[in-house]
Amino acid sequence: MSFITVFKRDLKNLILSPVLVIYNTLFPFFMVSILGYLTSGNYKGGGVTSYDYYGVSLIIFTVLFVACTAANSFMEERVKSSNLRIMYSPINPSSIYMSKIAATFVFSSVCVLVSMAILRLCFNVNYGGENIVYVIILLELLNLLSATIGILFCCIFKSEQLANKTISPFINIFAILGGVFFPIDSLGKTVEKLSYISPAKWVDEGIFKIIYDKDLSYFGPTVIILIALTIIFIIGCKLTFKVEDYV
Repeated sequence: MSFITVFKRDLKNLILSPVLVIYNTLFPFFMVSILGYLTSGNYKGGGVTSYDYYGVSLIIFTVLFVACTAANSFMEERVKSSNLRIMYSPINPSSIYMSKIAATFVFSSVCVLVSMAILRLCFNVNYGGENIVYVIILLELLNLLSATIGILFCCIFKSEQLANKTISPFINIFAILGGVFFPIDSLGKTVEKLSYISPAKWVDEGIFKIIYDKDLSYFGPTVIILIALTIIFIIGCKLTFKVEDYV
């Protein structure tokens, strides 16, 4: 059994999950609709509308929670029951968790692009115009990091439920520090400095600078940080993954 065969099966499992498809595509739309409407009065007179702000920040939040989608693709009970054949097939053990990372990344990448298209069409959310490619690159690298985090937590905790229970507060802290729900700068200098431990903060800052200032100064450092963290977490998967825990 090859890596491609396992990857295709994992991708098919994700596509055939209505809950994951709806969450990764329609959740941002509904949240932006609600929060954009409720806070529209706070953004009058500026160049950024409430829909612009939440159209970016809630996409980042959705991408962060790709970690939970990855955990589902790795150890959800329905999926685990079919893994005995993989365990005894002549396949490199690393292909098992790498296929999950790859399938989750491809699946969620399509969902992110669909969500952005819907938000652009319905609320005219600004994603940078001609610079949108830089915005997409940052989102997709964060997406890859999130998928890797989800798989690593499964490798460590050996359980989808335990992994998700641990991932959720971890991701929420990243989201809050990243300014996903509200601008973190209003909480003071100490909190603002602390916020830079969150990859979401770098992505959030980088994207808004690209969109509104045409400033790419955060782009290079953020790309390097996201790639470095992804490599570190993949190494973590290699060190903690045991084939017998996968079944």
